[in-house]
Amino acid sequence: MHATETVLNLRNCGLLLRRAGSGPAVLFLHGAGGVPKWLPFFERLSDRFALLVPDHPSFGRSATPDWLDDIADLAYFYLDLLAELKLNDVHVIGHSMGGWIALEMAIRSTERMKSLSLLASAGIRIKGTPIANTFLMDRGMLMRALYADQALAEQELAVAPTPSEIDVIVANQVAAARLAWQPRFFNPKLRKWLHRVTVPTQIVWGAEDKIIAPAYADALAQLIPGATVTMVPKAGHLPHVEKLDEVTSAVANFITRNG
Repeated sequence: MHATETVLNLRNCGLLLRRAGSGPAVLFLHGAGGVPKWLPFFERLSDRFALLVPDHPSFGRSATPDWLDDIADLAYFYLDLLAELKLNDVHVIGHSMGGWIALEMAIRSTERMKSLSLLASAGIRIKGTPIANTFLMDRGMLMRALYADQALAEQELAVAPTPSEIDVIVANQVAAARLAWQPRFFNPKLRKWLHRVTVPTQIVWGAEDKIIAPAYADALAQLIPGATVTMVPKAGHLPHVEKLDEVTSAVANFITRNG
């Protein structure tokens, strides 16, 4: 299903917003790498749900507002977005940094949220098991760290990005560094407030994730009331890409059960 793209002006920020499908509302919040293309995962979800996939402010083709200082600002912005669009009972999916944003949203207000699906989510830190420093990785190192299946990594590396794609990659790296470099991909205060996540929560993780270790799945589950864990074998930090069928089924069925 083809997505429509619009630029929504909210809080003095031009937000690039992709929309596709119909049914229960689903908001997908991307990770530090942005949304390089309309993924098969999005295609599958939009067959069953009304899917919204924005570029975060300062990422991709969205504008950089002067009020954006940290991940908490993005959380408040997306709560405002749900209110602006008059959306209720929204199922939020967050991948990596997007999972962190979703958690920051949920500890503030779940009034408009129906469920939460976290895919290899950042946001907390396990002492002695830090999140990998992707800011020090070149493209080759990063791709090989993202995938469990190295053949998929080599496929990605075989296609050179275009000049315009390079511009977006660099912009995303700059934005991610500004928002999440120090401390790296976590909020030291988040852990103590995760009891405020009051919507059904599913945590999905690649069993061979080299960016955020699988131990983080259980750590989050212990902190979020009633959260469940789905561990995906032979998948890395992009389980929704690497194991499309399994992850789509897990997420879509979870949303439907909690609809």
